[in-house]
Amino acid sequence: MDVAGKTITLVLQKGVKFHDGLDFNAKVAKWNLDGIRQSKRTELALVSGIDVVDDYTIRLNLSKYDSSILVTLAGPVGLMISQAAFEKNGGAAWSEKNPVGTGPFKLVGWQRDVKQTYARFDGYWKKGKPYLDGVEWIIIADPLVRLASFKAGESHIVQNVEPKDAKQLQAEGKYQIATLASALYALAPDGANPNSVFAKLPVRQAVEYAIDKQALCDTLGYGYWKPLYQAAAPGSWAENPKIVGNKYNPAKAKQLLADAGYPSGFKTTIYTPNTPQIIVDMLTAVQGYLKAVGIDAKLEAMEQVRYGDVYAGKGWSDGLAMAPMGLSPNEIGLLNRLFLPGSVLLPNALRPPAFQQKLIEVGGAADNDTKQKLTWELQKIGAEDNAMMIWLHTSVGMTASQSKVHDHGFSKTIGVPWTPTEAWMEK
Repeated sequence: MDVAGKTITLVLQKGVKFHDGLDFNAKVAKWNLDGIRQSKRTELALVSGIDVVDDYTIRLNLSKYDSSILVTLAGPVGLMISQAAFEKNGGAAWSEKNPVGTGPFKLVGWQRDVKQTYARFDGYWKKGKPYLDGVEWIIIADPLVRLASFKAGESHIVQNVEPKDAKQLQAEGKYQIATLASALYALAPDGANPNSVFAKLPVRQAVEYAIDKQALCDTLGYGYWKPLYQAAAPGSWAENPKIVGNKYNPAKAKQLLADAGYPSGFKTTIYTPNTPQIIVDMLTAVQGYLKAVGIDAKLEAMEQVRYGDVYAGKGWSDGLAMAPMGLSPNEIGLLNRLFLPGSVLLPNALRPPAFQQKLIEVGGAADNDTKQKLTWELQKIGAEDNAMMIWLHTSVGMTASQSKVHDHGFSKTIGVPWTPTEAWMEK
């Protein structure tokens, strides 16, 4: 990085091959990153151009300093695919089903909603790895069937284990459980809609006071979930320790509703995807809490495609949208995706100018101490001053594995969750 922080020079690993046998080099890296820049994603918005310095060096030119750029590149936007395979086979539609990357395993078979089969990539740049000959990824939508298959020994690893099942598996003592805080869950009021009840700050605050988040975490989350009162996982660098939050207080909620002109409450809608079931169950509990303070909330559970139109399309009105948000690469990456100018996500959520300006300042922080200080100020603006979102709880990704499986790589990092290079199994 240069002194002004407006150029970043990246030296690429030599000897890396794509699964089609072609070299990973600077030209291909530039093509991949330019594709992100030309899409609707905002993570590389401050990258004004990319230069190929030599065969294995690229230089990113920034319109201004961005403190999050390196962490961002370590996440999904930094993943590389073969440009030649993409262009030869018709582009995105083909590549979505036939990924050609540089990883330790290559895709050799795929059946929609059934399984994916991967074989060891002998051209992998880390010599002698991976250890496994292949990986078969079996897709079982029903969590009960998926867990039963795992316990019967039909699979070695099971992902997306629900909290109650993780507790049971731990109690049996025969399995390994890996956990990682992977997402923040919230309800997004349509606060940007001036005609909505949620345009009023006391109403947004009342909703938060009405919900017993700790009870949700203890019952449905079995202690794995943690309650949220700001846009940060508890204990993370981005959590402002001075923010107490609007903790469960139904009497306070009723008083705020009366002050806002709704002494008898009002009717509204909660929009949510209809899977996974645990989220629907959680929102059903939220319905009950809101009902107790006079807010009659209809639960509108819909298929993922239709919900995508709410989350990243036409939006919603006079209601709350369920907002599961992956921590990739971290809290600031999450907030950038949601609230930087130009974002298409959560289109009806409140975006106070002061919050957006502070978010831009965070991106320009010259050191980590300044970045944290500005982030804590950002949290105050978002949570205490504006109640932009009704933060609910962390989501913990949980993976269970048979005792003979080692170093499987799941629940190890946020954003790119599968790192199977080191995985091995006892005979």
